[in-house]
Amino acid sequence: MKPLQNSSDFLPQRLAEARVRRVICSSTPLAGRCRDGGGDFVVDRHAQREMLFVLAGRSQSLYRDSVWSLSPGTLVAIDAWETHAFGYRASDDGLLHLWLGLHPPRITCALLLVEQGRYRIAAHLDPLLGPAFDFLSRLWDDASSESRPPAFQAALLSGVAETAMRALAVADGRRGEPEDASGGLADFIADYIARQHGRDCSLSRIERVTGYSRFYLSHLFREKRGMTIGEAIADVRRRFYAEAKAQGFKQRTISEALGFSSPSSFCLWKRRQGL
Repeated sequence: MKPLQNSSDFLPQRLAEARVRRVICSSTPLAGRCRDGGGDFVVDRHAQREMLFVLAGRSQSLYRDSVWSLSPGTLVAIDAWETHAFGYRASDDGLLHLWLGLHPPRITCALLLVEQGRYRIAAHLDPLLGPAFDFLSRLWDDASSESRPPAFQAALLSGVAETAMRALAVADGRRGEPEDASGGLADFIADYIARQHGRDCSLSRIERVTGYSRFYLSHLFREKRGMTIGEAIADVRRRFYAEAKAQGFKQRTISEALGFSSPSSFCLWKRRQGL
């Protein structure tokens, strides 16, 4: 089995030194979007807030129905239910992206290495919990106030990202003895499923992302979590369905967001789940 690549030799320092040079958020003027940006993006939206910070590489991505250029130092702050791109395109290559997900009561972290549209985990980072989550959530709430000028909103959101990265750098730098690697891997799979809301979470996909055998992953997840990966996916999908329905989204939109191949398969799933 090939383990997740350990980037502990360089990651803490890289996160500690990272600086946000540009913020793309809901108040960013559309004049900064790509004039010749293409389509071909898979659309996503969900209840959780996310941040994408570019550590290396240049690309384009979708956010709020506009295409934006991404370069090192760019931060994209995605608020709840805002439209953004799902996954990557074949033209995306040589990218190193840090994704921060605010999934109450924790901030999940994923460092992704993207090569020709496919990504894998460059390093596994433990989530931020408790006071760190509460503080950064309140800071984001403050940044989202309509009374704040756009420049001040961008500064506050930069603070959220940079504070999270410093906290991650400190936590990883203080790590002495390795923690329970198998438990950490099970947590990563659970976070991955939640981040994807069950979409594109087949065993073969999780196998490619983590670098571990699907048989090992299945056994490990059941042992550590007390449920199968399939049951975890179903649980995440049920929660997403309830949240999206409460937001007034159409059934077709929810079906596509959950990754169902057809309306009939979505309807069959709902019947089986009693929804």
